[in-house]
Amino acid sequence: MQKYTYKAYDLSGKFVKGTLVAADDKAFRDALHDQGMRCYEYRIVNQAKQVRYKPLKIAELVAFSRQLSSMLSAGLDLSLSLKMLYERTEKKKKYLKFIEARLFEEIQKGESLAGAMQNLDNTFPSLYISMVKSGELNGKIDEALTTLADYFEKEHKQRNQIKSAMSYPIIVLVICILVVILMSVVVLPRMAAMIPEGTALPLPTAILLGLKDFVVDQWFVVLIIVFALFVIIPIIKRIPKVAEITGKAVTRLPVIGRLTKMLYTATFARSLSTLYATGIPLLDAIAMGAEIVNNKYIEVKIREAVIAIRKGSSIAEAFALVDAFDPMLMTMTFVGEQSGTLDDILIQTAQYFEEEAQGALKRLIGMISPFMLMFMALVVGFVLIAVMMPMLTLYQSIG
Repeated sequence: MQKYTYKAYDLSGKFVKGTLVAADDKAFRDALHDQGMRCYEYRIVNQAKQVRYKPLKIAELVAFSRQLSSMLSAGLDLSLSLKMLYERTEKKKKYLKFIEARLFEEIQKGESLAGAMQNLDNTFPSLYISMVKSGELNGKIDEALTTLADYFEKEHKQRNQIKSAMSYPIIVLVICILVVILMSVVVLPRMAAMIPEGTALPLPTAILLGLKDFVVDQWFVVLIIVFALFVIIPIIKRIPKVAEITGKAVTRLPVIGRLTKMLYTATFARSLSTLYATGIPLLDAIAMGAEIVNNKYIEVKIREAVIAIRKGSSIAEAFALVDAFDPMLMTMTFVGEQSGTLDDILIQTAQYFEEEAQGALKRLIGMISPFMLMFMALVVGFVLIAVMMPMLTLYQSIG
């Protein structure tokens, strides 16, 4: 007997997570079917627990997909392709070689490629496994792998752009902190000591010295604050209700909220188009896209949209419930439904929002840069004033 965890929809369209014990995969699927549930993702809990699996890096995922697709397109069978991939992978990529070896072993035992990937816990994303499974069913696994490589390549590019946009303010913030520490600890006390006794310190100087004294005297309070910022707050943000509130807040911020909406819409449109194009049922594709967006509020809203579609609403009407998406998504979906070309419209929609997301990222970077420069100028200017004012006070007292 094996223990399974699963994600499914019941007869009313409600999203359900749970566990079930069954003899094998067929018995597990039959048991869920008897309960009136439609499973779209599952994994075996008590299988290969001695190995600690981790997700593959996106770059490794892209390279693996392209190489395996090329070999399958050339007419090689799956076992031989995986064996050749293992032999050609560099020795320094130990984890990737290990995964390729495990996949080869599973295929040799008679497991499908999607099933083998599923048995490796969270090594491969659920979207990846679903698309491979769809490719196996329609006999186009090489095309599915190529589509996956293109999808994750675009995803990797967008993530790198977001990281580069966020790295600049982080660097500026670190520089500002270092400047404040250096001036407050080394320079400022010496300048303040030159002022004659009984003379009041200038306000900026007093503020910085007070801040320095607080950090030195109340260091444990500072440690608690740092601990809260880097440990406790991330834990609190993982609470579903808190994650939903923060996810909603991100899309409602002035100016930035409009840009983040565009990025979320682009991510969802790209994943939905990719999943639907490989033969995955539309409702299942929408449900999977909810998890890929990585925003709890949008995920909840998309699930509400899926329930609305099951109850008879059109896709465009259901998407209107997701107020964190750009309205253009609903418009283009409506056109696709009315014209009967939803698959083509989804591809065009994904391309449109990818271009819009690129523009949104550039605008976001353009907004952050001058703001951070202004912030740095204010901080450094304040510190310089705090350092210079004791000298001016000293000259006045001498005069």
